Amino acid sequence: MSGKLSLLLMFSLLFQSCSTNEDVIISPNNNVVFIDEFETFDTAVWNKEAHEAGWTNNELQIYDTNQVSVGIDDGKSVLMLTAERIGDRIISGRINSQGKKTFKYGRIEASIKLPKLANGLWPAFWMMGDNDKSWPACGEIDIMEMGSQEAIAAGKVESTMNAAIHYGTDVDGHRQEYYMKDVTINLQDGNYHVYALERNEYSLDVFVDDIKFYSFDVSKVSGRYDFFQDEFFILFNLAVGGNFTGIYNIDEITALKDGEKATMYIDWIKIFN
Repeated sequence: MSGKLSLLLMFSLLFQSCSTNEDVIISPNNNVVFIDEFETFDTAVWNKEAHEAGWTNNELQIYDTNQVSVGIDDGKSVLMLTAERIGDRIISGRINSQGKKTFKYGRIEASIKLPKLANGLWPAFWMMGDNDKSWPACGEIDIMEMGSQEAIAAGKVESTMNAAIHYGTDVDGHRQEYYMKDVTINLQDGNYHVYALERNEYSLDVFVDDIKFYSFDVSKVSGRYDFFQDEFFILFNLAVGGNFTGIYNIDEITALKDGEKATMYIDWIKIFN
């Protein structure tokens, strides 16, 4: 999910089941080097963002720091990003760890419960290079996005997930690899699901509930190597409308009628080396 430019993504769709035995991870590395269980909002790790509507990707929401909170869900302390429609305005939440907590090689995973996205909600768990480079030269890794216009058209919003990498020397040279798949299970079923990235010098492997979703090649022969060797910071957000969803009119957002709210819950995030 590019945080610096409005781009209508062009990609080919890949719908297939995620079920082969060789893709199942028996036990992830158990050397935890960082964990946040969101007992509080730790300002030493996280930044709350504030942006106007249309700031990026033609999204409809206003990012407001008041839409980011810590609360209780199912008896657990969790981070909550809440999208809310108030008349002709939608406000929502977004956080990042830029300059505070970064990740390079190893495994990062987050336990997330998504709202029903219907038509228009766009949750994301992603990363950007924590360097002095502008987008897309900084590098971008999208671990989990849902709610694409293709998933809406296919009637598979609840089970279709997307992952992507973005890179390039400048905006005109922007390149990406974008992958979409129907994982065949409802990821908006009211339960928490674990989304993970295993990263080394040459590959970026994405997992859903410990099942491999996709592997991005960032080796030296891929032409992407230099864009994915820095430390990356973490982002969570709940966007509404925009290029990814294909919805630009607030009245076409079926997930949020006037006065309604929808919340993305993050139970914990862990980093393993």
